[in-house]
This record gives sequence, C-alpha cells and structure tokens, in this order.
Amino acid sequence: MLELVNGERIAAGLRPLAVDPELLQVARQHSTDMFARGYFAHVTPEGHDPFERMREANVRFLTAGENLALAPTLQIAHTGLMNSPGHRANILQRDFGRVGIGIMDGGIHGIMVTQDFRN
Repeated sequence: MLELVNGERIAAGLRPLAVDPELLQVARQHSTDMFARGYFAHVTPEGHDPFERMREANVRFLTAGENLALAPTLQIAHTGLMNSPGHRANILQRDFGRVGIGIMDGGIHGIMVTQDFRN
C-alpha cells in the first residue's frame, strides 16, 4: 500500500511519504477496532475522531488526515481511494510527509485499511 501511495505522489511531482511508526500503531488499532466491533467510520462509537485518537497516542501534528477503505484486495482499496476526491486529496496532500497504514485481513470480509497522515 505504501508503494501504491508513494507511486501516486511521485507521479504528481510530490515527495514520497515516510513510514511513521507512531501513526502505524494508531492506524492498526483503528482497523482492528472497526473489524472487532463491526463498524466502518472515522469516528469510533465513543465519538473519538482520528485527531483525538492521534492525540491520545501522543502523536503530534500540525496537519493530519485519515483515509479508510474496506475492499477485497489492496489494489481495489487503493483504486477506490484514488477515485474519491477527498481521499485522493489526502494521498496527494503536499503538507503531509509521514503516514501510518494499518491493514487488517478480515478473510471473506476483505481487508480493512486505515491510512493516517501527518505533516
């Protein structure tokens, strides 16, 4: 997924994103939580949005964003994100320099992808 995202950025004349270990944990936890509790949303059932989840994990940022996808394959998830204006904007956001990608395999239910970005 990182290769796909960075391929899009390079094609658009942007620098590639670096893997962010702190965001990786936040993204993995969110993907795991969504599968475990049967929801698909940026906001948890308790009302925590991506920025609150990042702050709770002591991740500092000036600007941040999140993409979610649920799809049968990685390529289909990526294509869906790139075909969505808001998700595409996050992937191609010039101000973002780091990303954490959490992917959970739900078997017959597909893969749950959370991409968390920050400056």
